[in-house]
Amino acid sequence: MNPSLQRAVTSFYNLIYEAQTFATAMARIDTAEQEHYAGRIEGLNWVLDRCQELEDMDANLTPSSLQRVLGEVKSDLEHELSVQRREKGRRADGREEALNFVADYLSSLITATGIESAKTAV
Repeated sequence: MNPSLQRAVTSFYNLIYEAQTFATAMARIDTAEQEHYAGRIEGLNWVLDRCQELEDMDANLTPSSLQRVLGEVKSDLEHELSVQRREKGRRADGREEALNFVADYLSSLITATGIESAKTAV
């Protein structure tokens, strides 16, 4: 895999981890919004669990196999978002917010992986 793409995947995973760390710290500080931050933490933990194989990814992973893994994560994420949209309440709002945050970055990473995969195919 291209070193730039590998750095992007690592940065994606680290971004989620840092967002989870931030939400944890904010839940301790802003007790009035503790439930909301608990929802964010829950949503980000779900993503971290789902992306575990990205953290342990092999540098020899091909862009097309990475694109497949990311596509599966995105599909699961979209399903989880649809579940969250049906739920109402502060906890669900925080979780949905966290999942939406991750979805934007995941879409960008999938696009970059597709571009890299097309270059490799040529």
